[in-house]
Amino acid sequence: MRLTKEAITELERNPYVIRSGPERITYSREFKHHFMCEYLAGKKPTEIFRAAGFDPRMIGAKRIERASARWRKEYEAGTLVLESDTLKKNA
Repeated sequence: MRLTKEAITELERNPYVIRSGPERITYSREFKHHFMCEYLAGKKPTEIFRAAGFDPRMIGAKRIERASARWRKEYEAGTLVLESDTLKKNA
């Protein structure tokens, strides 16, 4: 699903978006960390996006699903390190 110009404009107003275009949304590292913390606390991906000011219908369920899977994979591989993980290692 390609994003419309209106959707791109709206997305770029969100502080968690670095940039967006018709095919891609680049989320901030802060949002990825926020997402994983919320996900690990038991929240569902769509719920996390909605609470962060995103319209899930505009973004699309498939984009949310793919981003969620990608970030979980990065977290499990240790390439997406959360601040709480760093604090635990330094304690």
